[in-house]
Amino acid sequence: MKKLVLVLVLVLAFTLTALANPFVDVPLNHWAYDSVQSLAAKGVIVGFPDGTFGGAKSLTRYEFAEATAKALAYVEGMDFAAADDVAILEKLAIEFADELASLGVTVADLEASLGANSEAIAALETTVAKLDSFFEPVVITGDFTASYEKVVLPMAAATLADETNINIEATINDVTTAGISVGVEDIFGGAPVVTWGSFFIDYQGADLQLRVGEVEPATMGLGLVYCFDTLEEFDGFLATWVWDTENDLGDWTLFGDVEDYYVANVAFALGDDDEVAMGVTGSYDVLAGGFAGSLDLAFALGDEDEAAIAVEAGVFYGAALAYAGALTIDTALDDLGLAIDAHYATAGFVPSTSDFTADRFGGGVEATYPLTDELGVTLGWSYDMDTAMAVQAHDASVDLLYTVDADTEETAGLGVSYDVLLATAVIDANYMNYPLADDYVLSGAGEYDYPAGTYVAVATLEYDLAEDMDLIVEGRVDSDGAAFWSAEVQLAYALAENTDLTVGFEMNDWDDDIDDYDDMVISGTAGTLTAELAVEF
Repeated sequence: MKKLVLVLVLVLAFTLTALANPFVDVPLNHWAYDSVQSLAAKGVIVGFPDGTFGGAKSLTRYEFAEATAKALAYVEGMDFAAADDVAILEKLAIEFADELASLGVTVADLEASLGANSEAIAALETTVAKLDSFFEPVVITGDFTASYEKVVLPMAAATLADETNINIEATINDVTTAGISVGVEDIFGGAPVVTWGSFFIDYQGADLQLRVGEVEPATMGLGLVYCFDTLEEFDGFLATWVWDTENDLGDWTLFGDVEDYYVANVAFALGDDDEVAMGVTGSYDVLAGGFAGSLDLAFALGDEDEAAIAVEAGVFYGAALAYAGALTIDTALDDLGLAIDAHYATAGFVPSTSDFTADRFGGGVEATYPLTDELGVTLGWSYDMDTAMAVQAHDASVDLLYTVDADTEETAGLGVSYDVLLATAVIDANYMNYPLADDYVLSGAGEYDYPAGTYVAVATLEYDLAEDMDLIVEGRVDSDGAAFWSAEVQLAYALAENTDLTVGFEMNDWDDDIDDYDDMVISGTAGTLTAELAVEF
């Protein structure tokens, strides 16, 4: 049974070198002399037979058991904690904060012994809270990277570069945090560049939540007036207010980039079971030179709510009044999943924070179906016109994904996308994480453009040299690139926890990093030797 008062006493007993007159090795001028004398008088602490306390000696399990028994006997005989005892415990809690933390002592342990309403618990709760806020108010994370680059084909001068990123977050109190980040580059070059960013102050109260600095507001409705994907995070402010009243006044949200736009939203739940979500959004758009507003609804239909429906209607007033509407339906028919969207926006609907293009009328359908337990197919179709009914986009696609092993993420994929207007097609295929042998994994991908006849492909072999060392070899071809072929080899060595060394050589530049298939383009013809040492904390 761990009781805070017991551990405080034990820490005192085996770390202090001052007790009372019975202990000849105790300095009389120690700050805790009176406290120790009081505890010794209660019979909780005893010394060695030679009259010494032996504070510098290691604690054995037997000595700990004996002290525990004595402390238990004393505490269990108390009906309450006296003021003098509370004062002693407060002083000891401050002196031995680190030791108490390592022992896992909490105020709950003392509460179990003395009662939740005792003066001792109240005093110690205050002390522990002060210690927590004093010793752990700031968390610092970040990374340091030093990189070496030498172009050897053709021969050129080597460069040594550096980059440092530091994130600082301070806990002000239970509901307030603040932070900032700083980046430093080119210290090696003698002209370091310092960039401050990601400043924030964040308050999370019961009703009001307020953040100033880097904010990430969620998309409002379907994104007619504001869509997160359009702008992502930005520097500004975000405030939300949740009404805790019998009459539901909704959740209020206000945010903005003070130079470019301001957005306000009120969200309600309607119906007897709050089954309908409704939102009203308004914005003042400095960039677009106008005002926008919208109303959105979201609800489910069907016996098992299998169809999720969302709709939004909006207006924008700048030089003239313009309007827009959007609809999405997500449903499932047995194993068939369907996602349907439709939209309409007049030529003048131009909020800078919108996810929709002005002067468009169209929609799309996406269907997913599992042909077998391992093989799934996705069909897509989209169609867009302008408001004069001239076709602007018409696309169709089909994708097959075969999962060989979900645990190792071994998959095979094949896809075709077709642009009906341009009569062009892109065929892509990939096979990921094929185990060639023990410790060898092969992945590859390729694309072919029709009717241009151009193609690009890449294959990556990964080999686990050791538990902390990986070798990656990659080859690429690009029929329309700066060079037809490219190759790269990289050795990654985990020197220690959060400390990594990578060395490599690449012939003919590949736009992507090694083992990355997003931008498959050979863009250069140099041969480059690289090395990088990176640490995180």
